[in-house]
Amino acid sequence: MNQFFSFKRYAWLLKRQWYENAAIYKWGIVLMALLIVAIFGLFLWASSWENAGNDLPLQLGQMAAFGATGIVFLFIYSANFFESITSKNRKMFYFSLPVSPLERVAVAFTFVVVFMPILILTVFSFFDLIAVHLFNHIHGVSMQMFFKTRVPLDSLNPMFVNILGYLSYASVFTLGSLMFGKRGSVISIAFLIAFFVICQWLWNLFSDTLHPTFVIDYIKNYIFIYLLPICWAEMYFVMKRKEV
Repeated sequence: MNQFFSFKRYAWLLKRQWYENAAIYKWGIVLMALLIVAIFGLFLWASSWENAGNDLPLQLGQMAAFGATGIVFLFIYSANFFESITSKNRKMFYFSLPVSPLERVAVAFTFVVVFMPILILTVFSFFDLIAVHLFNHIHGVSMQMFFKTRVPLDSLNPMFVNILGYLSYASVFTLGSLMFGKRGSVISIAFLIAFFVICQWLWNLFSDTLHPTFVIDYIKNYIFIYLLPICWAEMYFVMKRKEV
């Protein structure tokens, strides 16, 4: 098999991935939209019981809706990305396709880290815009959209870190679906729990000997982000080992 990267083969595999899983992607978007509408509707209704200037209910609604999009992202898209190759025959056929491991990983990365997050955030922002305008119209205030107030471009703020976190967790779930098939979700959850427990244990163990510096604090707070490149590098080697 030619190990070089070909954009022609990459585009062919990208279209193949979409056509084979279009139903999952489309129904996932529908489910996510219904969840967002239900959550925003509930918190907008709750806001009618609060003081006119209190935007806390909608802020909670925004966080809950954003969390729901993350759950849909993890368990519908990432955890099922390799669902079509869970059977032995399909797996053999997939890994016998005339594409390189790098092209397979590039297609998975495009869907999981680029395309689907953009699509999901677009849907979320659309309903967030409607909810904010309704809230402002009802209460006569000027509340802003979720990302507009929480993601300044000049700092690594918590919302940006949360997005990176979702992408890191999604990478773990995608790798889990490739390596363990239908058991991938359970194993991925177990891995993430063990990962954070061990990291916290190590931090508590060495916190007395490590002087608090910017580097130490950065590693402690954002260590999960390193799962993103590690998972995709490991995915490449798994693809290479499984190739027929």
